[in-house]
Amino acid sequence: MNTETNSGDPGLLRAQPGGIDEFDAAWQTTVGSIAAARRRPGDSGAEDVGVTVLTGFLGSGKTTVLRRLLAEPAGLRIAAVVNDIGPVNIDAAAIEGLQVASRTPDRVELTNGCACCALVDDLAETLEELAGARMSDAIVVEASGVADPATLALAAEGAAGCMLDGVVAVVDAQQLASQLGDLRVGPAVRRQIDVAHLVVLSKVDQVDGDEVAALTDRLGRLAPGRMVVPAVHGRIDPRLLLGAALRGATFPTDVSDHPFDVASAVVTPARPWEVAEVARWFESSPPGLMRAKGWFSSSDGGCHEVQAVARSWRIVPAASAHDPAIVLICSSQEAVDGAAASLQQLG
Repeated sequence: MNTETNSGDPGLLRAQPGGIDEFDAAWQTTVGSIAAARRRPGDSGAEDVGVTVLTGFLGSGKTTVLRRLLAEPAGLRIAAVVNDIGPVNIDAAAIEGLQVASRTPDRVELTNGCACCALVDDLAETLEELAGARMSDAIVVEASGVADPATLALAAEGAAGCMLDGVVAVVDAQQLASQLGDLRVGPAVRRQIDVAHLVVLSKVDQVDGDEVAALTDRLGRLAPGRMVVPAVHGRIDPRLLLGAALRGATFPTDVSDHPFDVASAVVTPARPWEVAEVARWFESSPPGLMRAKGWFSSSDGGCHEVQAVARSWRIVPAASAHDPAIVLICSSQEAVDGAAASLQQLG
């Protein structure tokens, strides 16, 4: 089954990953005018490249969704622009393992015609450069976990040769309930959902079915008119991701006057670490740690990847070797300084 409607809540659509024919039929009359509304007056839009903004809070699974899209682009040439937090762009390096044709300091070309580059300077300038090269069928901008998606959407709408193809919000099934209940984090998460045309509920394989249903119902109330799509390992039909503005309603939203502030630091291990001692550190990590990601070398010569969201963490062998560096993101400068000093002591 691809799509089901909840008769008790007319604003909610649920979908399963895969086909979208039933959804298209159900919403044809509702969204038929959206395509025309997206085009600039007097512009056929035929030459514009669609830009999708991929938003979601820290650790929601955006990079996993993006990596899956680049690995399985359905025959499209996709350019990805990654806007990470901190001086080490961990997310841009996360496409490791895909077949790489060429690499420069700020750009990776993939053999399937896709590309991934780090955001350099002004977003509109970056988008105009990619659109002007005429080498991509679509552009995806992966926002940082605390960026205001409305700001990025406005940049996409204003960039020459581009049009906004939609805003997609990725939310973490494991963390969503606690995030919405957090007085500091909740408004930022709601903001990302509110701006989105499409909501992706990630990591549904890590919670039970009843909780997935409850979260889907809650998202339907938070985002009426938006499709809620569950995802496992970031797998979403590219036709949904790259056409979000045609498949769900959103409402005009001003740029936020109250950005969500975080502090980041990079820890560079001075020596190889033992996996067990790194695991113990994350098991009792300092308060205020919101996100950690990166790599470290172990005493046996291996390279390990670290991913942590709040109190949930994992350490796995890296697909390839990386320079050791771990980015910590905390709720304040004091918290990140303390966490960095504590972690550095391992080395």
